[in-house]
Amino acid sequence: MLEEQVIRDALRYLGSKGEDPSDSELLKNVFDAYREVFCPRQVTATFRVKDHEPALTFEGCAVTLVGESIGRHFAGATEGIFSAFTLGVAFDRKVRELSLTRPSESVALNALGSAYAERKADEMLKKVREEKEAEGFKTNFRFCPGYGDLPITANVEIAAALGATKKIGLTVTEAGLLQPIKSIVGVTACVPAER
Repeated sequence: MLEEQVIRDALRYLGSKGEDPSDSELLKNVFDAYREVFCPRQVTATFRVKDHEPALTFEGCAVTLVGESIGRHFAGATEGIFSAFTLGVAFDRKVRELSLTRPSESVALNALGSAYAERKADEMLKKVREEKEAEGFKTNFRFCPGYGDLPITANVEIAAALGATKKIGLTVTEAGLLQPIKSIVGVTACVPAER
């Protein structure tokens, strides 16, 4: 099921409408051939909201999130789930290696990686959200730095609060870019269900 969704999403990333069966066949063959480089790893932690104004801050970590869009996302929230996900460096190496020898496979693998990372990160985070919902919270979607007016540099603080480099091998440049490339960092709001 996940594989079918990933291939369908990857077709969209490639700009294909799926009308040419050879596109789907290429993606399936590449996915099968390089399955071992898809090594999903995730780390999550929950932090209590300290302040909503003038910026969103959390107890127990040095994360300050600024912007109207993140403020709206966390309206009424008392906690936030921080998450970091990566496919790992082996994936990046394989894409680079194939770009020199099999460019079409490199492009296909890159598209598959984007699609797989989004789907798998959602799947892994869903379990954490369900636990919070069982505790009496409503949760919303993962809001990533770069969405709305939340600066991409917020990746630095969130990843640091999670210990993402040590725990899953994800690093962040000063500019907020994630390495390995197929990585995702974000925050999910937890609002008490009675609100």
